[in-house]
Amino acid sequence: MLRNALSLFMIAIFLMGCSRAEPETTEDDGLDNATLFINATVITMNEDQPSLGAMLVHDGKIIAVGSDAVAGVPLNKKSLTTIDMRGKTILPGIIDSHVHVRELGMDAVKADLVGTTDTNQMVERLQAKFSNPVPGEWLIGQGWDEGAFASMGYPDRAALDAAFPDNPIALESLHGFAGFYNGMALKIAGVTAETANPEAGTILKRDDGEPTGVMLALGQGLINPFVPSPNIEQRKTAILAGLNTMAAAGVTSIHEAGMTPQDVTAFTQLADEGALPVRVFGMLDGNDETLMMQWFEKGPLDHPSSMLDIASIKVFYDGSLGSRTAVLAEPYSDHPEKAAMAERISLEKMTSLAQRAAKMGFQMAVHAIGDEGNRRVMDIYQTTLAEHPELDPRWRIEHAQVVLPDFYQEAAALNVIVSMQPSHAVGDSGWAEDRVGNARIKHAYAWQRMLAAGVPLIFNSDLPGEPWKPMETLYFAVTRQKLDGTPIGGWYSDQALSVEQSLYAMTAANAYAAFQERELGQLKAGMRADFIILDENPMQEEASKIPMIAVQETWVGGAPVWQAAKPD
Repeated sequence: MLRNALSLFMIAIFLMGCSRAEPETTEDDGLDNATLFINATVITMNEDQPSLGAMLVHDGKIIAVGSDAVAGVPLNKKSLTTIDMRGKTILPGIIDSHVHVRELGMDAVKADLVGTTDTNQMVERLQAKFSNPVPGEWLIGQGWDEGAFASMGYPDRAALDAAFPDNPIALESLHGFAGFYNGMALKIAGVTAETANPEAGTILKRDDGEPTGVMLALGQGLINPFVPSPNIEQRKTAILAGLNTMAAAGVTSIHEAGMTPQDVTAFTQLADEGALPVRVFGMLDGNDETLMMQWFEKGPLDHPSSMLDIASIKVFYDGSLGSRTAVLAEPYSDHPEKAAMAERISLEKMTSLAQRAAKMGFQMAVHAIGDEGNRRVMDIYQTTLAEHPELDPRWRIEHAQVVLPDFYQEAAALNVIVSMQPSHAVGDSGWAEDRVGNARIKHAYAWQRMLAAGVPLIFNSDLPGEPWKPMETLYFAVTRQKLDGTPIGGWYSDQALSVEQSLYAMTAANAYAAFQERELGQLKAGMRADFIILDENPMQEEASKIPMIAVQETWVGGAPVWQAAKPD
């Protein structure tokens, strides 16, 4: 009895000691190494709390948002970092939902042809980039606008041949729907006056039958296989260069459109190495049947790093409006005799892809530009998804530049996500109405019509090509003007979006399009801490000044991946 009493007495003394010591150690019992942002304008993209003043981040996630962000949250005050934002704006990280980031990184080894208007200018750019090329070395360029050249006349290779007789040249167009090659490149590929047009491709020829050097759509496939491809290490270097460039512009996540087998290997190795600076949602090259057979056997990838998902299939169906290779229901309004409407994949093969994608849990994302092309894709979607009512497919159409009047209701009914590029509307504004006429143009680049019908709309850049930085994309969406302010009042400005609508299409909507809406796209408790810090608030800035808004910091997973240099 005495032993038991003594034992109880000692336990009581111990517990009393613990209770007395507890107040002295509470500041060490909470969350370690949390970061508190105060005096900020936090644009959450959460309609319940659209704008708040503080945000608490810990272990890669948002713990709380609001003026009283720390209320009720146990914190280790010794390790808490408090950052006074001094009124700066915090915005969810931009998700660019249709990019070719490896190509962006590869631009470092290509001649930049953006803005060239004739072959002589292309030669000057090539000479500046490759001042003393080794004979036989391929010279690569990118960025001549196939849409603009289609209106004024496609270029001829004569100037290329004269300037570079000893080097093969391959010049990719701005949107990838045409290639321009010199005589040596044609010779290497065996393309002559007798070479017939390939299926879904066109070889432009001179009056005497000799190739001009311009190949439309799949005509590029006659020569591109001879252009040396980068190896895996070069691809990884290019991918990282592209991703870091995008991070500096405020992008925290991308959807990489059309991953080749080599790209898949490069991205996966980077994820395994923990080297990806921003998140990647991979869209496989659906036109590569061998690749698709491999992935249909194993299913989507959810990488344990949380930095890489591969769960979508990007399919090229038709061509482009500028080059008159997009599939329209009626002839082109201007020069229908010059049109070469192209199907890059048969409807039978695309139907097979859709059926297998639905069975294996992959998202479909089909490139369709013309109104008839979009109708055909929608028909395949309707038929396939009717057989799988249990799915939440969130299938996508990439671009949907020109649609038929009944497209909106059909897309809304199927919850088909329409993926559009504000830069394309302003970039094409000089000639798009010529291509389709004043009746069809009402259903072209029709962003507000999409939203009014209840179609899920996402915005992205389709880089590299047109100006792609997020603040430029936002400006195009809000103004329907080019960076120089033309056309005055905006091109069909009734289809422009508000700043809030546009930002939603660049953040939360893009997260939804990748099945990531519970993790990304908004700033609220429980979400991943992917955000950017801006020097101005785009919600309050004059529209003409939006492109000048500067990104000061980019955070992914609660850590900065890019910070602007501090002024001296």
